[in-house]
Amino acid sequence: MALFNTAAASRAANDDGEFQIAARLWNTNLRLDASGDHGAESYLVQIRDGRIAEFSRIDSSSQVGSDVTISAPIDDWREMLRPIPKPFFQDLMAAMTREGFRLDGDLPGFRPYYRATCRLVEIMRNIPAPQK
Repeated sequence: MALFNTAAASRAANDDGEFQIAARLWNTNLRLDASGDHGAESYLVQIRDGRIAEFSRIDSSSQVGSDVTISAPIDDWREMLRPIPKPFFQDLMAAMTREGFRLDGDLPGFRPYYRATCRLVEIMRNIPAPQK
């Protein structure tokens, strides 16, 4: 089952004023990886001029170029995406410090847009995952 409702998340983020301000001028390929006992899921969020141009599922073994990758076990992603997550899952930095989240790639290029990424996660909390 897909972890993210990519179409709904793209529309919601592109219509969200807070995301638009935090992501302005951002051009990146952000990869989101989730791993678990029953396989892995990977997604690529292409952001151009502060808008999500494409958010799609990709093959988890894909070598698609990304500037930054956020990875975590699938159960940790599910907790992060709950409307009211447990402590340390409310924020990416806390989840990276205390839980199973990792951030890899162009960290200096990512830091100015950390808030945009957190806002995208907040937006996705209000969007149900797609059903089979």
